[in-house]
Amino acid sequence: MKRYGPLIAVPGALAVGDPGRFHLRLTPEAVFFRQGTEEHGIAPWSQIERVLLDVPTTRFRLPGLVSTIVLGALTFLTLDSVDMDPDDGAVEVMVDGEPVTSPLSRHHVGGYWTPTVDGAHRLLQHLIDHPEQRSLLARPEQLIDVAARLARGSASGSSVD
Repeated sequence: MKRYGPLIAVPGALAVGDPGRFHLRLTPEAVFFRQGTEEHGIAPWSQIERVLLDVPTTRFRLPGLVSTIVLGALTFLTLDSVDMDPDDGAVEVMVDGEPVTSPLSRHHVGGYWTPTVDGAHRLLQHLIDHPEQRSLLARPEQLIDVAARLARGSASGSSVD
């Protein structure tokens, strides 16, 4: 399973957020609002104008590593499992001019590295603006590579098109 910031490759789709909890599942045909395996809504790409992620961000490059080390240390010190799920963020999808807001679960405690969220936003807008590119959602690993390039472009201030 390939992951980059809030994006994760799942079979036949690209997930935004933690696929075991609240997330979006992007397929070539539509965007699905999901909680784990349960579907809570669907929007065809033709009706989507914008997707905005509202998740904590950090300028630190490896936020997941730090949270894993801290939780591991707490578990060791307390000799008990520390149950600390990250708080949900949110996602707003503009569907036919109406905002649809949904929780968006994160993969780890702490924020995502800011350029990964910027890259995700740029990739999502590219998929909205270029319908012919949505077929790539069937091969999500390649899209994660594109999002990583977009994030690097965002971090350096250049544009990747």
